[in-house]
Amino acid sequence: MKKITILFLTSIFCAVGLFAQKTPVVATVNVQRILNDYTAFQAAVEKVKGSVGPVEEEMKKMQASIESIVITGREAEARVKNPALGDEAKAEAKAEIAGLQAQLQAAQVELQEFRQQAQQLAQQGQKEELAPLQQKAVEAVKQVAMDKGIDLVVPINTVVFAAEDLEISDAVIAVLNASE
Repeated sequence: MKKITILFLTSIFCAVGLFAQKTPVVATVNVQRILNDYTAFQAAVEKVKGSVGPVEEEMKKMQASIESIVITGREAEARVKNPALGDEAKAEAKAEIAGLQAQLQAAQVELQEFRQQAQQLAQQGQKEELAPLQQKAVEAVKQVAMDKGIDLVVPINTVVFAAEDLEISDAVIAVLNASE
């Protein structure tokens, strides 16, 4: 009898606990669309691209220069292998190849330095310009969720299926763009 009473009371406590729990309210957000439609974020992205742009242009010029050195080196190698050329012409071609190899190595080192500089500029822009705006977007998601009584917000790209009425991205975008 004691066991039955304990089992009965345990069942009642479990049942009461289940009924007392609130069903969580879930929503989804499209993070990419929020950032794409967030005006200040897009302006910051353009600013970061603008700071990296001149370095990227210089890198393209350097890459073209490297390609030119390689083409000239191939032509010199062809002259070295040409049996019709005399020893003096072949020696000149070999010397030219040696000089081109040194030029190529120097140009590759310089290009690598520019790549590192571009990467540093992009990271600096991400840290200074974009990260605070991304944090502001997260705060806007929290604000909309609290206003609508939502307990859990999940990025839409991590969900297999979600009804469209669970989407709160438009409300988040409105909050972000209204605060500018």
